[in-house]
Amino acid sequence: MTEANVSLASRTPEAAGARSVDDGVRLRGVTKTFPGVRALDDVDFDCVPGEVHALVGENGSGKSTLIKVASGVLAADSGTVHIGGRLLTEASVKRSRGLGLVTAYQDTSLVQDLTVGDNVSLSLNAIGMKRPADLNATLAGFGLPFRQTDLVSSLGPGARQLLEVARAMITKPRVLMLDEPTAALDLSLADHLEGLVKKARDEGMAIVYVSHRLAEIRRLADRLTVIRDGVVQGTFSSDSWQVQDIVELMVGAPTDLEFPTRTTPVDSAVRLEARELRGRGFGPVSLTVRAGEIVGVAGAEGNGQRALLRGMIGIDGQGGELTVDGRTLQRLTPVKALSSGISFQSGDRAAESVFAPMSVMDNATAQVGSRSGPAGTALLGRLLPSFGAAKKELGIVSASPFQPIGALSGGNQQKAVLARPALRRPKVLIVDEPTQGVDARARMDIYRVLSDAADEGLGVLVNSSDSAELAGLCDRVYVMSRGKVVTELPRGASESEIVKSFVSAADVEDPQAAGQGTSGFLRRLLTRNSAHVPIAVLLVLIAAVALYTNSQSDVFWTPFNLSNWLVLTLPLAFVALGQQFNMVARLFDLSIGSVMSLTVVVVSFTLPDLGITSVATTLLYLLGVVLAVGGFNALLIVVLRVPAIVATVATLGIVQGIAILLRPEPGGVIAADWVLGVSQGIGYVPYAFVVLVVLTIAMEYWLYRRGRGLALRAVGYDDESALRVGERVRLIQTGALLTCTLGAVIGGVFLASQTGMGSNAVGAGFSLPVFAAVFLGGAVLSGGRGSFIGAMLGAMFLALLDNVTPLLNIDDAWRQIIYGGILLLAIAAYASLARVRASR
Repeated sequence: MTEANVSLASRTPEAAGARSVDDGVRLRGVTKTFPGVRALDDVDFDCVPGEVHALVGENGSGKSTLIKVASGVLAADSGTVHIGGRLLTEASVKRSRGLGLVTAYQDTSLVQDLTVGDNVSLSLNAIGMKRPADLNATLAGFGLPFRQTDLVSSLGPGARQLLEVARAMITKPRVLMLDEPTAALDLSLADHLEGLVKKARDEGMAIVYVSHRLAEIRRLADRLTVIRDGVVQGTFSSDSWQVQDIVELMVGAPTDLEFPTRTTPVDSAVRLEARELRGRGFGPVSLTVRAGEIVGVAGAEGNGQRALLRGMIGIDGQGGELTVDGRTLQRLTPVKALSSGISFQSGDRAAESVFAPMSVMDNATAQVGSRSGPAGTALLGRLLPSFGAAKKELGIVSASPFQPIGALSGGNQQKAVLARPALRRPKVLIVDEPTQGVDARARMDIYRVLSDAADEGLGVLVNSSDSAELAGLCDRVYVMSRGKVVTELPRGASESEIVKSFVSAADVEDPQAAGQGTSGFLRRLLTRNSAHVPIAVLLVLIAAVALYTNSQSDVFWTPFNLSNWLVLTLPLAFVALGQQFNMVARLFDLSIGSVMSLTVVVVSFTLPDLGITSVATTLLYLLGVVLAVGGFNALLIVVLRVPAIVATVATLGIVQGIAILLRPEPGGVIAADWVLGVSQGIGYVPYAFVVLVVLTIAMEYWLYRRGRGLALRAVGYDDESALRVGERVRLIQTGALLTCTLGAVIGGVFLASQTGMGSNAVGAGFSLPVFAAVFLGGAVLSGGRGSFIGAMLGAMFLALLDNVTPLLNIDDAWRQIIYGGILLLAIAAYASLARVRASR
């Protein structure tokens, strides 16, 4: 370390005014270890009200771990965390937020498939706060260019990041922790965010600010703390440090912060050429990238830069020509682009570049192609040397090739992504935001990778929101506004010239305004009400089948037959409601058929009549079944993390075995009054069916209009984001599994009324139909979506098919074929609607 750094490291922190640290956040002696890694080592850190305290360090230095400990995501091995003078007694996001600390994450804690308004409500509900009466006005107060009804997935990365910060600020916390808040923002949006941060600081908020942009920290921070390898290197006042000194403390050695020296190629061959290229959000655009060149794309956020890069690999393209080495690419798709020599790396690393469940080696070698092994195989003997070469060349830091990539720092994840073109050796490298969210040393490594690629003859096209990066790295820069290139700047253009070129261009077209107008109703239908489209589809199907059957049979419309149809619906409908609850939470239960059989067996022992003693005994035993089976599933799935398909198949076998032991042969007596009473009702409508309808409507209202229903949907869509805002994800998942079992038990009770006696296999036929019912009702295996009304109607429709096939003289084989065909058509239709919804 230089003499200047020794002097810098020896200084003591300055007090941030007269405010007490007890009113902000204070960490003392915090240590956190992971297998083989000491992420935090006896760390002291604090932030007082009315200050911005910056926390800087390399990727993997311990910053994120410190934030997660303070936020309650992780439990420290030792040490204490005080928020507002009160001890954080447990690792709980809800507890941390309740004490007044909220975190806005770099990769956000937003649920992409929910609307802006629902995401704000989710965050507020988690800590018992009410949603603002006029949320649009609240959002406008933060200068956000979207409305509460917009889907988060329709927003760009910059807009999502602003929403993440604004949502945190809405709660007016004591302490606000910002993790790389400007990493995805261009200059204008970053300036806007800085204004929000300064306003919050001036209002007395304690703000912990994590960023790799030291110039930004210079403008904002009152104090700065450097952390390296989990150890605090020092805390400094705003006027007592220089960028070079801080970087050396972060890295532990002198670091060259200069861009790689390169020679601009002269009259080299054109590698990539776009002619009048156009697509969703951009065009027409014409540009060229020559061999050995690094060409930049600049512009304010939302002016078509990202869309242009994606259009060059066939995503949302609508016309124009693209050539690689003079060969025009026809019917462009991402697969054809890759095979033609174009390697594209997305700026949305978490969502589109990294395969989170896979190892760092698998991620890095994902595009090796035929060199990984013959006939599409991936041979370890070939992948390991390839990964080893990329690891050495790019400086990827990982414990082993098999370490999950999610355990790596952001910089090392980005290097692993860039290993793909390094190993494949394409003709053209297109990179969106290459250094977003990475530290100074990783940034220099990535610059070297891009420079080396150009020196090897590749054409490199880079989009970056960092104008200094474009100025220092690129040979030429295309500036975009409103989806078109407005000017081209030669090598040597300064950062200020690049910024001036797009700031002085026409304003950004509001992407939200473009979505309004004549398509407004359809847009709202596909975003807010898409979950209820299956209801309309099922009503049409039920009406069509009923009308056709009535035209062919005089028996169908008789009160007896209609009553019989509704009675047949009851067992399947109740179990479908429970399974739908599960499906919304991204769970499922294959054991429900055996639970129904066990229920029928239990009832055959305990309910010979409807006397008080018999009913009470039956309810007690059935409650035991719910708690035992649902609790066992929760233990396996939620606590032990056994995959749901494995856990519930095991439960199915156990429960079925118990049913067989209790009732080896059909027998027992079920109360005759119960058998007769189920069909009693108003006209041909059984009272039990009326109860079913009321319960279903209440559940639907709860799912889409109440906070706990929103939490259930959020857990199904993205349990990690739900956890980050303070939802008790495991409790919600446990509740879903218990509710599913309860639905199966209630369904079994109604099934018992149809059998009249105990049978150990009577519920087996319901296992597959219940999934058909919930899929018809709009459920998806990926979770978050579904409708209880849809599930009930799905059960009604399937019961109707069973009811009408004898009346129409349809063989059972054809009934099964029709049954499966309708299910496939319905799922295909819903999938098409989902794609339309996503595109809008």
